Amino acid sequence: MAFFEIKDIKIEAVSCAVPDNLVPVQSFEPVFGAEACEKFTESTGIREMYKALPEQTAGDLAYAAAENLFEKTETDRSKIGALVFVTQSPDYRRPATACVLQKRLGLSLGCAAMDIGLGCSGFVYGLQTAASLMASSDMEYALVLIGETASKLVNPLDKSIVMMYGDAGAAILLKREEGTSMKTLLKSDGNRFKAIVLPAGGFRDMNPSDETFMCSDGIERSLYDIFMDGTSVFSFSITDVPETVKEYLSLTESAIEEYDCLAFHQANRFILKQITRKLKAPKEKVLISLDRFGNTGGMSIPLTLCDHFGDTEDGKKNILMSGFGIGLSWGVTSAAVDTEKIFPVIRTKDFYAEGKFEPGDRKSVV
Repeated sequence: MAFFEIKDIKIEAVSCAVPDNLVPVQSFEPVFGAEACEKFTESTGIREMYKALPEQTAGDLAYAAAENLFEKTETDRSKIGALVFVTQSPDYRRPATACVLQKRLGLSLGCAAMDIGLGCSGFVYGLQTAASLMASSDMEYALVLIGETASKLVNPLDKSIVMMYGDAGAAILLKREEGTSMKTLLKSDGNRFKAIVLPAGGFRDMNPSDETFMCSDGIERSLYDIFMDGTSVFSFSITDVPETVKEYLSLTESAIEEYDCLAFHQANRFILKQITRKLKAPKEKVLISLDRFGNTGGMSIPLTLCDHFGDTEDGKKNILMSGFGIGLSWGVTSAAVDTEKIFPVIRTKDFYAEGKFEPGDRKSVV
């Protein structure tokens, strides 16, 4: 069983950034029609989302969130012992985007940097990975960055998901502090990897045909598009996820009533309602942000926290969190977080111009 208890490590601060490009669901009416857009919002709860500008990458959004975090906390960057970057839309095939972010953020050569290729469960997995690195070392701080630009991978004519995905970046600072602890339960099921998959572009099939074909849902796609088995994903979300949350509560000898709020991956409104019902959780404790940000994958939990607590000073809150999705991969964790260090969501137009390579330009390569 992948159940962990890491002592003397806590979430010190949380920061999130979105692209300065707000896209309302209504803007898709010329493509899909007003009725289809209205039905989409009714079924998912999503009214608008932020999508990356053409030049922006997942690394850019995570970088903006991290810089905002450093500015607000005045943390000594030289004390960051590890940088874990979670994404499924890296800036490059190689090298790891974490190494590029280590350079951009001015972190020391003694900072371990790595990427984790997970999606909607990435926040929970990223926290556990960074906390484990801290627990087996003497580092004082670790930085978990999450970034995603899934909107760039979506077929613009696929009404099932093009209006669903939003882009964002997040930065979570972990700090060593006696008397604190983090408990996490992680799970995965590769038997269902085809439930959400983008077949082309990896090393299994690098250059397949871009020919489109009609799918069972009446939408034309190519192998370069995201395929989602909605029925399978829905069943997983409303069955495996609440069961795992209950298992976590049993392992930690805790109860829903002991948590001030619940922050789940923002898949869609109906899934959140079903999870809430199965857990018999008070609706007012379940935080919602997908109506204004869409489904942002691994960022959805920290983004929801920043959206809810960013402009408040409610003191310390005991928060139960669960991320779940592509893989299939899911996990549950909890933490007591000082809401004064959960910062408001910022918008950014910035991108890393030096990171763009031009053919024949030796300076851009060497």
